[in-house]
Amino acid sequence: MSHIINHRLNQFSWAVAAFLLLPLLFTKGMFFDGLTYAAIARNLDEGLGTFWAPHYTPYIHPTFYEHPPFSFGLHSVFYRLFGDQAWVDRIYPYTLYGLSILMLRRIWVLFIPAGHRAWIPQLLWTVTPTVLWVHQNNMLEAPLNAAVLAVVWLLIEGTFKRNYFWSALAGIAFFVAVGIKGPVGLFPIVTLPLLAVFFPEHRKAAFISLLTMVVVFSSLFSYFYIYQPDFEKFFDGYLNRQLLPTLTGNREHSGSALLSILEISKQLVIPVAVLIILSLRRKAWYTLRKETIFFFLIALSGTLPFLFMDRQHHYYFMPAMVFWMLGFAMLFEQNAWPWAIQRKRWVKRITLMNLSLWLVAIALTLYYSKSPSRDRHTIKALTEISQEFPGAHIQVSQLENEWKLAAIGARYSKIYFSNAQQELYLASDEEEGPIGYSLIMEYPKAKIRLYKKATP
Repeated sequence: MSHIINHRLNQFSWAVAAFLLLPLLFTKGMFFDGLTYAAIARNLDEGLGTFWAPHYTPYIHPTFYEHPPFSFGLHSVFYRLFGDQAWVDRIYPYTLYGLSILMLRRIWVLFIPAGHRAWIPQLLWTVTPTVLWVHQNNMLEAPLNAAVLAVVWLLIEGTFKRNYFWSALAGIAFFVAVGIKGPVGLFPIVTLPLLAVFFPEHRKAAFISLLTMVVVFSSLFSYFYIYQPDFEKFFDGYLNRQLLPTLTGNREHSGSALLSILEISKQLVIPVAVLIILSLRRKAWYTLRKETIFFFLIALSGTLPFLFMDRQHHYYFMPAMVFWMLGFAMLFEQNAWPWAIQRKRWVKRITLMNLSLWLVAIALTLYYSKSPSRDRHTIKALTEISQEFPGAHIQVSQLENEWKLAAIGARYSKIYFSNAQQELYLASDEEEGPIGYSLIMEYPKAKIRLYKKATP
């Protein structure tokens, strides 16, 4: 009966993911960073820009040096397969969610013989708020999380099995992780030193595995830097325009260590609450396992560096969350209750719940398929403008204050905004009409108006 219950709970973890993710599948509208990345990937598929010189708009990052291009390249493959559809921007991160879950479950099996209980970390990670938000909004942390999990899984697999081919693959995955978001993807390198400390029987194998990964990563980086001029040019641009200014505090200042600690605490509310409830039920605290400490320390290595930066956002901490949840899950798993429920009626209850979640998820997906989930009025207004003026270049008063508008226009309408004088001018309702222009379109719900240069 215990295995049947866990089988149903494994199905339940996927049903919860469907309920939380599927309803937004066919909707438009995302956080503007996600729209930006989608526009760059779509441009790449259409031949605007190249892999090592990604293109955003003619006026904003004509060559995009803000992040390495690996995610944009992978995303562009989805456009090549499915066409320029809005739902591709959901399918891409949702696919990465599924890959992340498969690797998370494989890591679990390497440490916990009870593989049928892998639903515990999966469910904990799925309901973590920032994890949902990242995958719903096409953020770079979605592919970064998958790459980081791949590195950790392959390193542990290669070490435990003494098969260093896995470790070589980890070197490739490590190169991809760094190629998605730069130094943010470096923290998995602590995996094998920590493994050697907590599992001394694997110490020698861990050293060989780490050496193999570093050699493969270094070889790949050296090859591209020496023999690929476009890579060298991009790397120098990324280093000098984005990375060094960010590390020296000369870019955007946002957030604080205190706010970040509060945000991390909010993400950990659910596992901490579960721990308290199970401890009360058990009438004793759980024993801290070395596996839990191992994963907590990996999570800390992906969390602490951001607390010393001038630029902090809640989604920066998302790739570390999977290791927090693995640590908590391995803590919970040591107790038989409630994973070994022996009541037949629970099988029926969970089965019914799974079916209900899937039916509701499908119904909501169909219901929301005709409506943008956010910024609907702006999306509708810019779509109408693009139908009247395809590929328009439009002037705004202060482009630096219109990043979201620029992202929506670039992704959904192929409209490009500029500070330079253009034939068309877009103004907010609160802004006075420009001199020498005539009002031609007005969108009260979007709170914008379109003007055209008057004919002399």
